[in-house]
Amino acid sequence: MFERIKNFKAKEWLIIIISTLLLTDLIVILNIPILREISTFLCFTFIPGMIILQIFKLNKIEFIKKFVLWVGLSVTFLMFGGLFLNSLYPLILAPLSLGPVLVSFNIILILLAFWAYKRNKDDFHIKDVFNFKVNIEDKLISPLIFSLLFPFMAVFGTYLMNAWQNNIILLGMLFLIPAYIVVIIYLGDRIHDATYPFSLWMIGMSLLLMHGLTSYHLIGRDIHGEFYCFQLTLSDFHWSISKYYNNFNTCLSIVILPTVYKVLTNMKSEYIFKLLFGLIGSIIPLIIYLVTKKYIANKYAFLASLLFIFQMFFMEILGCTRQEIAIIFSFLAILILLDSKLDKLSAKILFLIFMLSSLLSHYATIYVSFALILPILFIPFFKSLFIERKIIFKNFDVIIPLFVFTFLWYNFVAQVQLAVTSNVIALTAGGLTGTTTGTKNDAILAVLGIGLNSTPEMISAIVHDAIFATIGIGLITLLWRYRFYKKKIGIEYMVGGFISAVLLVSFVVIPNISQEYGPPRLFLQVLIFLAPIFVIGAKSIAKIIKKPKWDVKILLVLLISLFLCTTHLQYHFFGIPSSTYYDNSGKARDEYYIYDQEIVAAEWLNKYGLKDSKIYTDIIGPYRLMYGYNQNIRNIKINSTFYWRKIPIQSGYIYLGYVNAKKRIVFKSFETPMDIEKFLYLFVGKNRVYDNDYAEIWR
Repeated sequence: MFERIKNFKAKEWLIIIISTLLLTDLIVILNIPILREISTFLCFTFIPGMIILQIFKLNKIEFIKKFVLWVGLSVTFLMFGGLFLNSLYPLILAPLSLGPVLVSFNIILILLAFWAYKRNKDDFHIKDVFNFKVNIEDKLISPLIFSLLFPFMAVFGTYLMNAWQNNIILLGMLFLIPAYIVVIIYLGDRIHDATYPFSLWMIGMSLLLMHGLTSYHLIGRDIHGEFYCFQLTLSDFHWSISKYYNNFNTCLSIVILPTVYKVLTNMKSEYIFKLLFGLIGSIIPLIIYLVTKKYIANKYAFLASLLFIFQMFFMEILGCTRQEIAIIFSFLAILILLDSKLDKLSAKILFLIFMLSSLLSHYATIYVSFALILPILFIPFFKSLFIERKIIFKNFDVIIPLFVFTFLWYNFVAQVQLAVTSNVIALTAGGLTGTTTGTKNDAILAVLGIGLNSTPEMISAIVHDAIFATIGIGLITLLWRYRFYKKKIGIEYMVGGFISAVLLVSFVVIPNISQEYGPPRLFLQVLIFLAPIFVIGAKSIAKIIKKPKWDVKILLVLLISLFLCTTHLQYHFFGIPSSTYYDNSGKARDEYYIYDQEIVAAEWLNKYGLKDSKIYTDIIGPYRLMYGYNQNIRNIKINSTFYWRKIPIQSGYIYLGYVNAKKRIVFKSFETPMDIEKFLYLFVGKNRVYDNDYAEIWR
């Protein structure tokens, strides 16, 4: 049987693809629980990309690269396919409902499958599709298998924490991960080559699942606005910017993409964001690994990728889903751009596909991508102009379509994004010229160790400063040994690294930009260029102290220290509750964790409250209220909920969530939780009309 499978030709493979699609259709139509969720997710997250890659005749590229491209192209297919269907409104009144999505996607995929068959029928081999190496020889396979434990620990650990506030498994996972890393580095050449990328995938997945599955509801800030936009699209199975004129509502990654997944899988809406997007996002470290291993050895590429995984914003990226999806596309575009082995036409088409997908996913991410990538694209032009004294318009066949599509998108669809961007630029210009007051930049003060209130904060500042210093030394090394590294890693990657550093410094020091976007978010995105430079910096430090073999030890110390800080374990050691995930108290837990009873109270208010009455709550209250109004979502808008005022409330309702009612805390702002006793005047003349022991409503 295995021999027959190994000898499958293009025709047999076409039959398998079509049969898989039809079987998935049957499962969807019969609505078989569990099987529907799993089969549709796997089918539509891999098969479209698999078919498209075969159309490009890229069957023989290494399997890991093929794997991430399968996912990236599949997500692109779902997003653009959904956009195409959406454009058929009102010809189809509910274009994103199950019928149109399932029928149209099947027709398109079957046509693409036949196209792929025609392209590959003479030289197709199944072993080229699944060309991963399973030859163990004398290598240890147990370290690879052991990493499978981490996602399971994340799932069971969050379940125990949600149900019984038992954090033993989550803490065990967080202690095991650094120990595991030390072990596989120590084993060195004795481990299988696949261990590095597979363990990165498992570690990244476990941290994303730990975030996503904490609470039975969504965790974060931006995610609630994203979910609201998704619900608007889902309510009519049609996306329209006129429903909610907001920059969030122009990101297809949070309106069309989750709607398509929802109608196909029939999964609970919140778990599209909490679980499915976490599984999709777990490929990002693999993309980092693929890029970096081109320039440094596999072991160092593994350590460089850990620098990305151990960023706090990566662990929390499911709280900003539109950026997660945009980063996947942006990193895949960079992977294609730096890949010299692909044929030029295929590379250019794939690059454009991923850049345009990033553009439609998140406005801010694409701005950074343009800043990183466009200078690299212009290198041949400037090189010919200033060195060869002639004009060569190389890469303009990519640059021009990119600019044209960007212009069309912002001028005819996403004008609100352009307005938001213009406002930030105006505020930034005003700050630079001194025409706006501005606020102090906490990022700069934290780096300098100013304004820190505890020993754990100081430890975190020292660790992050050491990371930045190591990257800085790496950049200096690149300049000092310019000719050597120009040959080793190429001018394109060096340009990307230096632009990344300039952007990072600019975002930290320029007023308004750092408040609007945030250096941690930018740092995560530029690590695709800075992560290998971090390794170069550690190697230089080892040479400076005349211990060249200590480079790996330096990297391990820095990375494990970073991991302890970003998971807030240093707070745990000092007895200070700080983690959203494994502490049942603390500011982060109080703000982010949503209890079922809080939503029940909001549902009661939606059902029995007087319509058009004002609802007063603190700044985290709207997150809870929004879920109570999901079944009648147009009756409430996130930005119409009133916050605490300094004057007595004459009419309307006061909504108190868990921390308000039980802990007597009010979040007047995200950073300033206050004692509710300071706001007792708001309750004068009011009565408690609802109380479920976790939430209260006063009128």
